[in-house]
Formats: sequence, C-alpha cells, structure tokens
Amino acid sequence: MADSTSRWAEALREMSGRLEEMPGEEGYPAYLPSRLAEFYERAGRVICLGTDKRKASLTAIGAVSPPGGDLSEPVAQATLRVVRVFWALVAELAYQRHFPAIHWLRSYSLYLDDLREYFADKVAPEWMELRGEAMALLQKEDELRETVRLVGLDALSYQDRISMEAARSIREDFLQQVAFHETDTYTTIRKQYLMLKLILEYYHLSLKALKRDVPIDDLISLSVREDIAKAKYLPEERIDEEIGKISQRLKAEMDKSMEGSKV
Repeated sequence: MADSTSRWAEALREMSGRLEEMPGEEGYPAYLPSRLAEFYERAGRVICLGTDKRKASLTAIGAVSPPGGDLSEPVAQATLRVVRVFWALVAELAYQRHFPAIHWLRSYSLYLDDLREYFADKVAPEWMELRGEAMALLQKEDELRETVRLVGLDALSYQDRISMEAARSIREDFLQQVAFHETDTYTTIRKQYLMLKLILEYYHLSLKALKRDVPIDDLISLSVREDIAKAKYLPEERIDEEIGKISQRLKAEMDKSMEGSKV
C-alpha cells in the first residue's frame, strides 16, 4: 500500500527540477507515468520464494490525493491509465457518516468480465445481473435527486419513489458498513449476494403491489424493512436461514397489503 503517491510524485518533481531535467505537464518529470506503471505492474499472480514454490497474489493499493480533488491533474490521470480498479473517496459521504466513503457511481472495476465466471460458479449464476440492476437503481436515484430538489418528492411517480426507496436501502443497508461491529467488519460474498437479492426482492414485489393499487405509504412503511436493514448484522453461520425467514415475512406482508387494497 502506498500513501500517498501524490506526495511521492511531488518529491519526484522536486528532485527532477533540481537535476534540471526536462519537465512535463505541471512541472512533473516526463517519465512520471512509467514510474507509476512500474509500481502498479508488480501486482498480480506470483510464485513465492522458497523450495515449495507457493502461488499467491500480490495486490497494490495506492492513494492519490490531488489538490482540490481534481482528477484531471497529471498524477491522477497517469494512475488511472494504469490501474483497473478505482475507488473514489468522497468527503461528503464521510461527513454523512457513510463508511466506507466510496462513491458508488464514480468508482469502477475493469475486472468484471474476468470475474463473471467465478461469481457464477462460486456465488450464484444471477450475481452479475443483480449487481447490474442495483447499479441501475443507484444511477436512477442520482438522476431523480435533481427533480426532488426542485419540485419535491411528491412530484415523482409511485414507481420512481419505490426506485428511490430501493436505492436508499442499497446505500444504507448494503453498501454502508460498521467497521467496529463484530459481525459487520467482514462479510462473505455469499452474504452480500443474499442481502442484495433480498433488497431487490422488496423492489420487485413493491412494483407488483403498485399495479394492484396498494398505497405507496403502506409499501414504504412495511415493518419487515427494519429486518432488511438489520440483515448486515446477522451472523454468517445462520445467514441462509435468517434471510430466508425475512424473505417469507416480506412476501407475507406484501400479500396482506395487496389483499387489503381489494377491500
């Protein structure tokens, strides 16, 4: 882990200037991109030293802290051209006590296609589809926020309001993590899959209920939503059983709401 490559690049610029080398963009040496690449390209599959020839993986993590958060400056741009994963840390999320403060729309990974087969085999065949749907909801929420800010939440259609609720649940109940909690500190991929599937199940059942004229306030205030929010604190050894119980309660409450709307 390198913290921070920006400070290292500034030191490189200072030494390059004193050596009277040809400067590049913003005074950084012209060889800055190649030096950064030399660091990150050391990551990957490795064979450990020793007689047993153990195989392992080496992960390189570098923190880039550009002035004013400007990702167009040379160090950030040179880094983004090399790495295949980017986590955008946002101060506003930290101020909101949302940790880890990683922006879900600005961050990305270029390993998705490489890992598709692994997730389908080790987690669930529909894992990537669930992830794609969750990202689409978060993107839609971001687009709707401007409308909500200008004319208020009531101006949205019921379907859009349910989308906003589902996206909020993804942000707060799935992406947000309590690092000091004994259970929430670490989460297996299996548990992540079950949690995300449960949230999206609420979303799909809510859309179905709206078509049967169930009041949206009833869908938003379902008591089972509290159980969904607390799913992150469930112990790993009972996660399949407990998530299954929550799913059954969700379906039961939805059925009750739809029956009540017929009266």
